[in-house]
Amino acid sequence: MDNSLTITVKVFRFDPAADKSGRLEQFAVASAAPLSVMALLAKVRELDATFCCRTSTCFKGRCGSCLVRVNGKDAFGCTTLVKPGETVVIEPHSRYAVLRDVVVDFSRPLAAEGEGGQ
Repeated sequence: MDNSLTITVKVFRFDPAADKSGRLEQFAVASAAPLSVMALLAKVRELDATFCCRTSTCFKGRCGSCLVRVNGKDAFGCTTLVKPGETVVIEPHSRYAVLRDVVVDFSRPLAAEGEGGQ
């Protein structure tokens, strides 16, 4: 596959029923144009039906249901674009408990550093 027409996506994988810790899994997504992180997650889901992610969002960076960690920084997945030829690492948002893969429990915020968290 032509690297200029591919986005390399490394996604966090974690199934609490089977895994003790998470890992990154790599996928190649064909694209001639930039894609949002949410579109990339949907494409990964098409490639692997066991992958869990949220893809139904406002697509305006307002509702926050698409919050993930992109290349080490918390971001809105619906407005963050990745260009063909790039590699992106997508992990769960750092402030919430992980349910599975990149899906977090927004009702369970994690304590920030210095707040007496576990």
